[in-house]
Amino acid sequence: MTSRLKISTTFIALCFALSLVRAQDDASVPTTPAAPGKPSSRMITLSDFGAEDLAYLAVPAQPPTVGIVLVPDAYGLDAFTKAEADALATKGYLVVAVDIYNGHATTDPGALANLVANMNADSVMKTVNSGIRLFRESPKFRVDHVVAMGWGAGATFVFQAAREEKYLDGAITFYGPVETRPERVGKFTTPLCAVYPENDPVATHESVVTFQQLMKAAGNDFEAWFIAAGSGWSNPSSKNYNPAEDKEAWKVTLPFLVRISALPPKIQKGPSVIDKAKNAFENFFK
Repeated sequence: MTSRLKISTTFIALCFALSLVRAQDDASVPTTPAAPGKPSSRMITLSDFGAEDLAYLAVPAQPPTVGIVLVPDAYGLDAFTKAEADALATKGYLVVAVDIYNGHATTDPGALANLVANMNADSVMKTVNSGIRLFRESPKFRVDHVVAMGWGAGATFVFQAAREEKYLDGAITFYGPVETRPERVGKFTTPLCAVYPENDPVATHESVVTFQQLMKAAGNDFEAWFIAAGSGWSNPSSKNYNPAEDKEAWKVTLPFLVRISALPPKIQKGPSVIDKAKNAFENFFK
């Protein structure tokens, strides 16, 4: 059951190098066809948005107003993360789940630990920011609002984006970081909704409460919640997987998404001549 600890404080092109729309389809990866009224999904590349990485794009049946950048936990761009993207698309959100391991995937615990140990934080943030740029700059996938969402290891990068990324409208972290040093809190650029395990050896109840107080003192728009489960409650691959409590966590986060979608959209320029050319070029090859 959720326990609320809320603090309410508020892109024929000009040249062939620019031929494809940003976020072009990766022809080597099959596309999941859309049934009538159902979302569609496919792998895309983010190369034109600043990162040489793949991502999983889930497109809702109806025109969306909110784009969500999903940042996976330590398991990477796995079946769980793709399923979450599809589920959110079913609810009407446009979703891109980014690949934090630059194309590498494994289910072997030792190999996974090696991927985590060698993760490059700057590279991951570059990928996250590319996902945000997709929704802000693409002539085809531009939306009114952009939210970043992440679990565990991925939540750390969402947390950083919430602090630094001015083109982000909201952020959601599941079993993510806390900050108890006043000098490290500062002003966040976007509202943050954070969901924590009730009993966690790292993000303890006490540390979360301290974090809330610091966020309030800094004038940040912050919502903190506790879930009666351990870290990893969302992912079936985790020993702490708890589907009942996962439903409780979504009861917290979906209203936050609705709230962000109701905000006035940030002022954006219309598609440029280059954007329109790219869009026309992509449609030509559909």
